[in-house]
Amino acid sequence: MNFDGFYLIDKEKGWTSFDVCAKLRRLFKTRKVGHTGTLDPFATGLLIVAVGKCTKLIPFLEKDRKTYITKIVFGQTSDTLDPESEIREEKSREISLAEVQKVLTEKFTGKIQQTPPQFSAIKINGKKACDLARKGEKVELKSRETEIFSAKILSYNFPELEIELETSAGFYVRSFARDLAQELGTCGMCQELRRTKIRGISVEDAVKIEEISTPIDPKFILTNLPQREIPAGRVQDFIAGRAFNFAGIDREKILVLVGGKSIGVGEMLHGKLQPRIVL
Repeated sequence: MNFDGFYLIDKEKGWTSFDVCAKLRRLFKTRKVGHTGTLDPFATGLLIVAVGKCTKLIPFLEKDRKTYITKIVFGQTSDTLDPESEIREEKSREISLAEVQKVLTEKFTGKIQQTPPQFSAIKINGKKACDLARKGEKVELKSRETEIFSAKILSYNFPELEIELETSAGFYVRSFARDLAQELGTCGMCQELRRTKIRGISVEDAVKIEEISTPIDPKFILTNLPQREIPAGRVQDFIAGRAFNFAGIDREKILVLVGGKSIGVGEMLHGKLQPRIVL
């Protein structure tokens, strides 16, 4: 059986994203397994995993916007900004819901600057920041631009805030918890974190890793790409990497289908379809 395709995994707490991929490598007996965006070990939720030739399609998904639900606790912090390291308590005045909403509106809407956590997978001179931090080395990470498309308070009972965030790729919810708390004059950390969506793909359609079955065709995942059928007589040209006449917009990337099944990605160049990725 061909296991190439995508799998929607509802990652459990305690698993790393690497753990999930390693499990699937053993299950499918292939090294070609990758995911489209890391989830921290304490976090749960949607992880899109590609297997086999579909790993070539991961770059088309890595920059998708994501939706999270997180529980932030004010007056607590840790080195990792989550429950994975020793939690420290700090005194905090009681913060009103109106104050939280005001800061969210004024400071955390649209494009913002964010400094990633020291305990992150960002590489510094070829080494992960988290590995350096665990060795006690000082980690200097530069702030970078990210974006918050929406921030919706779901519940608030000081010191606990539950909030839904829709963000750009590369956004760190742990950094958001830290920065929001600092703007409110206290400290804060993520107690819980769940990724519920990647673009239009919902965790409601995901399964636990032990429940996976048949692979998902890329056409159901790469909905951000135009999808076009090519004649059956052109399949061998596409597989061989030969360009052929085809109507389309110049420089547009297309998910190519035959009989409703994805066979790769092509690019329109001067009235011809040039194969770029063959599945």
